[in-house]
Amino acid sequence: MALLKMDLYRALLSLNFVISIIFTMFAMFISCSGYISNTSNVLELLGKALTGSGSTLFILCIAPILPYAMSFASDLEDKALPFWIIRTGTRKYAISKFSSSVVAGFLSVTSSMVIFSLIMSIFFPLFDGKINSGSSYATLLEENQPWIYILVLTAHYSLSGALFAGTALTISTFVPNKFSTMASPIVIYFVLMRLTTQASLPNFLEPSFLVEGIYSDVSPAAAFLHKLIPVVGILGMLLYVTIKQIKKRIGRS
Repeated sequence: MALLKMDLYRALLSLNFVISIIFTMFAMFISCSGYISNTSNVLELLGKALTGSGSTLFILCIAPILPYAMSFASDLEDKALPFWIIRTGTRKYAISKFSSSVVAGFLSVTSSMVIFSLIMSIFFPLFDGKINSGSSYATLLEENQPWIYILVLTAHYSLSGALFAGTALTISTFVPNKFSTMASPIVIYFVLMRLTTQASLPNFLEPSFLVEGIYSDVSPAAAFLHKLIPVVGILGMLLYVTIKQIKKRIGRS
């Protein structure tokens, strides 16, 4: 627990975490800038910020890796791995690194979307009553709960950030190179999208839908669970692989 607390402090109070949020918000502002008008509202601009100008890939897949997913590669580079393994044990070390990376990835997306919405709410109305979204979360707008809608949407997309952060940490245990840690999850994502194009998978198991989509025609809670359960399952498998791989690396050294 002490190691996890320390890793979380190192992740969330780091310059990389701040940089991740700043870069993400910059990408969001650039993406929605062309849609700003006198009739704009925060929800409309948030939607454009997430999907406009190809920003989705950076916001959900690249920026969440920055805060802490490269920490294992840094420990190897600094020759600090034996020190931590001796003090904490391989399993606790692996769980702490992985969990901290996932939490930092999740919170980097969450912070960016919430801060973006708060800033935009200073200049634009939050919601004008027109529902342009066809997602299951639109039910919350019908119930006049725009901030709940924003928070649920934020948590939904933040799970994608957590997934990529966890994937990056696992990859770094195989190839402890910072550039590979940043680039490989994106490459794997595109390869999986190509391989599953013709496959008859449920929507929530298709890579592109899992990362960017929202399940429709169900309740908001069900839509969120359709995202949460696969992500948690994949992260659980990645954690198992991470522990095994770090043990192998320690055994070889």
